[in-house]
Amino acid sequence: KYFIEEAKRQVSPDITIAVISSSFSMRGDVMVIDKWEKAKLALNYQIDLVLELPFLASVNSSDYFCYNAIKTLTAFNITDLAFGAELNNLPKLKQIKDLINTNVYNISIKEYLDKGFSYANSSYRAIKALTNDKEIIDNVTLPNNTLAIGYLQSLDKLNSNVNVTLIKRINNNYYDEKVNSTTMSSATSLRNLIAQNQNIDIYTPGINYPYFNPTEANNELFKLLRYFYTIYDITKMHEIFGINEGIENRIHNFLDKASSYDEFISLVQTKRYPANRIKRTILYLLLNINKEYENKYHYYLRILSMNQIGKAYVNTLNKDTKKDIITSFKNQSHYLVYIELKASKLYSIITNKPNFYLLEYQVPFIGEIK
Repeated sequence: KYFIEEAKRQVSPDITIAVISSSFSMRGDVMVIDKWEKAKLALNYQIDLVLELPFLASVNSSDYFCYNAIKTLTAFNITDLAFGAELNNLPKLKQIKDLINTNVYNISIKEYLDKGFSYANSSYRAIKALTNDKEIIDNVTLPNNTLAIGYLQSLDKLNSNVNVTLIKRINNNYYDEKVNSTTMSSATSLRNLIAQNQNIDIYTPGINYPYFNPTEANNELFKLLRYFYTIYDITKMHEIFGINEGIENRIHNFLDKASSYDEFISLVQTKRYPANRIKRTILYLLLNINKEYENKYHYYLRILSMNQIGKAYVNTLNKDTKKDIITSFKNQSHYLVYIELKASKLYSIITNKPNFYLLEYQVPFIGEIK
């Protein structure tokens, strides 16, 4: 709510467009609120048009996540782009972007990775060797800054002249596990409260929704993963997206050593295999995503919800763009539709909403202008 209001205040847009992840987050977490409800809520928070970042586009490393999101938005002819960052200094973020695009940085980070350091630690060490700027060194690995730099890189790749507006992250960092003393707290802290069946209404104004308990959903995933390993030939897992460097064997080795999903992730993760990568890989395995999709950009133009302003804007787009817009999965043959439908079916199973995936065949929700 803060982010949207602040972005609209600074930009004063004619129309506000958002692109949102679907049923699973970039880090491989199960969403505690389903995507259709999110799309409706976005309209309540003054968004006019809500687009979907499908499973294969969003459950991916930051480079791909960022490019897929920006490519989707630029296809809708945006003039301004707003995103959050811990460092509210666009020239400094651009400076970081330029540093990490140098050959010296790429060689250095590879050397640290080969020595067994985590990606974040390797990036920190590589940057520290290139600059004495403390502000840059302190900010290079913070999560929102990482995405901010990814968005800036994506704009460069697309040769886009879109105006950029930064919204500074305040009060809590993304990974802060405890709620802030104010009413604005991190997603991680709120997920923790939901896992403990505590009420979070004070932190989520205007939302009345029976959130899915992430611990319960994760444990359902864990059951499915165990079953998957009983029926799938482990020697063929190298054909699945994300299966590299023997990660499938490490997952297998700890399947019977943990009593819960969270315990399992903590056992499997290492500097080489961080938790987010493990969680994404589990989803790739359960959805049997083919390796042919690896190291590629994936996006489509799909509308989840809109109000009359959004609807009127869509009508102004050129006919080629409108032709590519997906409003329902009926009679669709796009490969991302097929994968997204599988992701929705998985979400239906782990949240015990058997018919949830059928909503994919409905047309976008059209709400009133707030």
